[in-house]
Amino acid sequence: MLKQLSIILKGLFLIALIPLIMGNENCQVQQQLLDMLNQKIRPPQGKNDIYISHLTFMDPTTGTSIFQTEAGKLINNAVINGINQAQKKNPTFKHNAAGHILEDTDANVNKLVGITFDPNMNKGDKISRIIRDLMDPAQIDVIVTGQYFEKGAIIDVRPLIIVKKEKKIVTKVAQYKKSEFLCSDPTNPSTKVLCQGAHDEISKLVKELLEQL
Repeated sequence: MLKQLSIILKGLFLIALIPLIMGNENCQVQQQLLDMLNQKIRPPQGKNDIYISHLTFMDPTTGTSIFQTEAGKLINNAVINGINQAQKKNPTFKHNAAGHILEDTDANVNKLVGITFDPNMNKGDKISRIIRDLMDPAQIDVIVTGQYFEKGAIIDVRPLIIVKKEKKIVTKVAQYKKSEFLCSDPTNPSTKVLCQGAHDEISKLVKELLEQL
C-alpha cells in the first residue's frame, strides 16, 4: 500500500511540474503521463475473483449421490438460488464462469462421493484429493455441495463448502419434519416442491457459507 501511494505522489509531482518547465502548450505530454499513472495503479482484472461451482448433495447413509432423486433436484434449485444471492452481494464471486466450471454430472458427484466416504483417508487427505482431482482441473476455488439424509421422521440437510485456498470444509445444518420439507406445488398439486420455508432456509445457509470466504 505504501509503495503504491509513493508511486501516485511521485507521478502527481511530476505532472504538476510540466507546465512550469515545458509550458502550458505541452498538455499532451501531461495527459500521457496521467494515462501511464492510471495504468500503473489500476488493479489487475480478475485477480481477486473467486470461482465457484456446485455439485448435487450426497447421502451419507448410502454413500451415494442424490443426483437423480426428486429431493436432489429441488435442493439444487435452492442451492443455486443461494449462490446467486451471494454473487449479487459480492461481485468477486463467479459461479460457473467460462473456463472455471466443475460440471454437476453423475461422474463428478460420484468422484466426490468416493473420496468423501473413503475409510482409508483422513480429512486432510480427502481435501487434498478433492482439490487435485476435481478443483484444479476445473480451475475453481470453491465447491458448494452438501449432505442429505432421513432419520425417521426428520430430514437432515447439511450444505457445505470446500475451500481450496484454506484447504477446509465448512458446514451448516438444517432439520425438517417431512411435512415441512416437501409440499405440493400450488399451481400443480400433483407435483412436489420444497416447502417455501425449507427452500428459503437452504438458500440462506448457502449464502451465509459463501459470505465467510
